[in-house]
Amino acid sequence: MDGSLPSERKENKEKTNDFFNPLFYIPKFFKILTKPDQRAQSQLVPMTLLPVQQHYISNRTNRDIILKARQLGLSSGVMAANSHKIFTEHYNKMAIITHSQETSEFLLQTVQRFHRNLPDELRPEVSWLSSERIRFPGLDSLIYIDSAESKSIGFGQTLNIAHLSELSRWPEFKSNDLFAGITQTLSEGAFLTIESTPRGRRGLFYRLYEAAKRGDLDYKTFFYPWWWDIEYKRPIKGNIGYSKEEQLLVDAKKLSPEQIMFRREKIAELGDLFYQEYPENEVDCWLSSDISVFDGMAIRRYLQQVQSGRAEGALAIWKDVIGGEKYVIGVDVAGGHEKGDFSVASVLRTRTNEYVARIRARIAPDLFAQEVLRLGHRYNDAQIGVERTMHGHTVLHILLQANYPNLYYHQDYDSFTQLMSTQVGWITTGKTKPIMVDTMSAAIRSGDIILWSENLLDEASGYIWEGQKAKKSPGAFDDELDAFMIALQLRELMPITETQRYKTVSYAHLSRL
Repeated sequence: MDGSLPSERKENKEKTNDFFNPLFYIPKFFKILTKPDQRAQSQLVPMTLLPVQQHYISNRTNRDIILKARQLGLSSGVMAANSHKIFTEHYNKMAIITHSQETSEFLLQTVQRFHRNLPDELRPEVSWLSSERIRFPGLDSLIYIDSAESKSIGFGQTLNIAHLSELSRWPEFKSNDLFAGITQTLSEGAFLTIESTPRGRRGLFYRLYEAAKRGDLDYKTFFYPWWWDIEYKRPIKGNIGYSKEEQLLVDAKKLSPEQIMFRREKIAELGDLFYQEYPENEVDCWLSSDISVFDGMAIRRYLQQVQSGRAEGALAIWKDVIGGEKYVIGVDVAGGHEKGDFSVASVLRTRTNEYVARIRARIAPDLFAQEVLRLGHRYNDAQIGVERTMHGHTVLHILLQANYPNLYYHQDYDSFTQLMSTQVGWITTGKTKPIMVDTMSAAIRSGDIILWSENLLDEASGYIWEGQKAKKSPGAFDDELDAFMIALQLRELMPITETQRYKTVSYAHLSRL
């Protein structure tokens, strides 16, 4: 076949346009293999579009990014819609990049099956350029399929269709360059579809999706939770009875008892990772990750009770000062640049371990020092621990000049002089940083702190392991987290009499989560 449209198809186009409608073409002409089970082997059947596939194909745009639950059939749906364009139009160049070689081979076989089972009069001529490239000479079109793991991936032609699958699982060290290379080859009016399950608050996929949600990126976002899959059900066993969280899902999403049973089974299997593999909303699905430092389930519970607090300029107040109570303030100082890090001062009530107030602003260090000074006096001359960094020295200098009465002094043993050294301010070192992180991790996991700050929880959820070191995700902030961890250490270093009621009060708070 030379790739041109037969007269019969031209007449059909003029009458109905169905031939160029993927919702008509795909179920009529494409074939897929059913999943094998214990009763029967796989069978070749027409591709009946699943609800999630039909919804996306009906609403797709030229720039789409899709957050989804696992195994919904989205990749196959996108593949079918793009293959329809390749088989019915001239001059299309398509790239499909997956996260693994195995997935690339699966999609390649899917395209081959679509093409091989078309009616003779609709099947365009095909030639193989390589194991990754399929050429349709009569249509002057091309499909290139590869994985992000490949060492030889590259594009020599302008693309007008691109499908990037499981972007969150692309190798992090090459995902940015590879994504840039693909998007810069897209023609005007090209179709780009990015789809993936989440994998923590880090990485290219997370940044792109959040930017699109904010409107900073002109991509359309799609979110498909697990209940889009009509097969995600389990038989009911006994009296089901709903928890408070389950009842909210039943009321809001009209889930069936069988769907709730599926959810219970998967949570029992996966624990925290359920919310990553089977997302239910666009917030807590990012909290679970195999390299996250802090417990995602605990952060999820805390997020259910966040409050904005009362604002006084850059100061957020969740609880006012109480006379006679003791407080500590952890301080992390930045340079005050318009698009740089934030300077943060976090106030912790020592007896109840409650986060009561916070300054968070991009202001000059000397101005920030004055704000910290007022905050310390306001909270009963709280002990202030300023991290000794480049800009932290400026704040410490101003607080010392003002004779602030309750500054933290760091003590450490000097192995060279064999004497204890004392320096004003908190010092984050290779010895103190692991202690800070471990203390914070244990407190979040056990519920031993009372938190209201959504931003602090957001920063904590984006904290990841890189080898043996804990660090913020690329593009994320950790200023409030650092300030709060310093405050937590100041509290830990206080005499036991100052914090002896801590356990009783904090665990009472945990019961309310």
